Amino acid sequence: MSTPKFIKKMAVLVAIETIVGTIVVPVAADAIEVSDVTLTPIEGDEVDQGVIKPYFGASETTMVTLYRKIAFSVGFAGVAAAGDLPGWSTLLRACAASATNTPATETVFAPITDGIESVTIYAVVDKLLYKMAGARANAKAAVDAKQIPKWQFEFTGAFFPVEDVGAMPAVSYVKFVRPLGVNKLNTTLSLDGYNAAASSFQFDFGNQVVKDDLMNVDTTEITGRTSTGSVTFRNTSVATKNWVEMARVSAKVPLVLKHGQGATNTVSIAAPLAQIGKPTFGEQNGIQMITVPLRFIPSDAGNDEWSITV
Repeated sequence: MSTPKFIKKMAVLVAIETIVGTIVVPVAADAIEVSDVTLTPIEGDEVDQGVIKPYFGASETTMVTLYRKIAFSVGFAGVAAAGDLPGWSTLLRACAASATNTPATETVFAPITDGIESVTIYAVVDKLLYKMAGARANAKAAVDAKQIPKWQFEFTGAFFPVEDVGAMPAVSYVKFVRPLGVNKLNTTLSLDGYNAAASSFQFDFGNQVVKDDLMNVDTTEITGRTSTGSVTFRNTSVATKNWVEMARVSAKVPLVLKHGQGATNTVSIAAPLAQIGKPTFGEQNGIQMITVPLRFIPSDAGNDEWSITV
């Protein structure tokens, strides 16, 4: 009888590649503290051969592309000391974001179009190693009241055969700070200067992640970006804010979310030109709620539709 493989014995390590698509062996410090993991060990396009025979029956298929995917969540939290890089820094860099670090002060992430980095991922499930190279991803943030806020990532990368390894890898999670719950004490959100009584904030980088397989080409590319989001909060009087009229004229307004406490365990997301979309209504505990969809618009300078400060 075979020895069982335990799904809760898992390690995910992610390292920035020097050369896109060239494996970098990650070390303990590259370990990512993950939850909600979905590993797709083999993905790709299958083509039916369409063979005709003198009887009914299936024709064989052929895998014409091969790649691997992994999705997981990471705590939406800051750092232990000012100027430290957060544990999820490497992940954002593979989502078409730059990381500008000011030692002993802060790190600011911003979207980029050129020079997008890639990562090597080692996902080890009870001594079964699943490698990915040249991996890139889309990122989302879910910041919901009375919940633990999370980053959500979906990576696509090159396929490698599964390997048996002699032991689980060494890991260090020291870079990961415990995320705080979303509530009045820890979280504020301002939309067009209005401090909303918000129950939910959703943020989507909107990266178009494409697996490209051609002659002499096996890469994962980010070919575009449409960053969006939404805020759900208690509806207001027209005198306070006329959200419907703002949607009618496609108003572009500033948004700032700040989550955390103290000088370091904080994450802020700012969008200077958040375009107001068509609102919808809902209800929570008998109170009317409004959900405002947002589209984050870059200025003429570009690559500045949002920033993330830690």
